[in-house]
Amino acid sequence: MPQNFQKTIKESIQLEGVGLHNGEKVNLFIKPGEVNSGIIFKRTDVDSAKNIIEASYKNVSSTILCTKIQNSYGVSVSTIEHLMAAFYGEGIDNVVVEVDAPELPIMDGSAFDFVEAIRSVGKEKQNCPKKFIKVLKKVEVRDGQKYISIEPLAKDLI
Repeated sequence: MPQNFQKTIKESIQLEGVGLHNGEKVNLFIKPGEVNSGIIFKRTDVDSAKNIIEASYKNVSSTILCTKIQNSYGVSVSTIEHLMAAFYGEGIDNVVVEVDAPELPIMDGSAFDFVEAIRSVGKEKQNCPKKFIKVLKKVEVRDGQKYISIEPLAKDLI
């Protein structure tokens, strides 16, 4: 079975645009990340001792009209979903996203501009395998009529 390695971008990307909800001009720099660093957001307009926000489900603070992540100091960045979709679709595991505003630029309203920017600089395979979660048993969470579940892949589908 071939090894699936982590990836980053080959060189830095610079984009600018306007935040959808606040209308502010935004400068965005996406830089190659170190192996196993994940996707890190860095607010350059905030005190450097408090400006790092890891892109983790644990840091999601709101999903009303956009996805907003926040660190333990209350520093946040919002409207990250299109950029995160571009990273996922392009197989990018490790990058540093520097932004000088509390919201990413909306660009054309999709992931297209982010994907094109990633493709324009290329991807770099890193010398470390990707990490995967293996689902061993079914897990289900319910809230009234709503629920979500995950279960192992049936052996006959493999």
